[in-house]
Amino acid sequence: MTNTLIKVLIIDDYVEGRAGIRKLLSTAKDMVIIGEGGSGSEAIEQVAIKNPDILLLDMELPDQRGDIVMRSIHEMQPDMKVLAVSSYNDRDYILNMIQHGAAGYITKDEAPAMLIDAIRNIINQSGSWFSPQAVKNSTLTSLEQQALTKREIQILQQLTHDRSVEEIAAAVGISKKLVEKYLGLLMKKFETETLDALKQIAHRILSQRSF
Repeated sequence: MTNTLIKVLIIDDYVEGRAGIRKLLSTAKDMVIIGEGGSGSEAIEQVAIKNPDILLLDMELPDQRGDIVMRSIHEMQPDMKVLAVSSYNDRDYILNMIQHGAAGYITKDEAPAMLIDAIRNIINQSGSWFSPQAVKNSTLTSLEQQALTKREIQILQQLTHDRSVEEIAAAVGISKKLVEKYLGLLMKKFETETLDALKQIAHRILSQRSF
């Protein structure tokens, strides 16, 4: 456990849904809710202003879908931890959230029993967490597959072609600074200190994946 409080931002368009999450988290002495909202635009705005440790994000919002919100947030802050809390448990919803950067997925039916543990796992163990329904319905397997976002996959693919940071930035369509940030996060994620080691990991992971 960490010594500081985990800062949580809640985004759900149903007032009752937010109230339910607040009630659940009120029992967790290591967490504090720093804000909430009911739309995708509010999620993007509050993440930028309040810098939460984790965003609890509903899948369906009145102005945009959760996966679109995820994409915007991860373009802005690629290391932001997002846990999808959704009424939906079908494969496409789950995989879309993962591909756009979600660190975890839990259904609202499972939340009462598992939400607090899910948050703690994502934050304190710097990993990902997916509920039993999410794993079952999305055919998730290894941690490496669960943790990789769509952008991370693109960057790892470029690494396997021996591209430089500048070449990766041009190929993926983002800044050199953001590429360097992604590479740093990937090296931390796979516990390696050199790009050569990360490149070897990329070859191993990508050879086991189908796109």
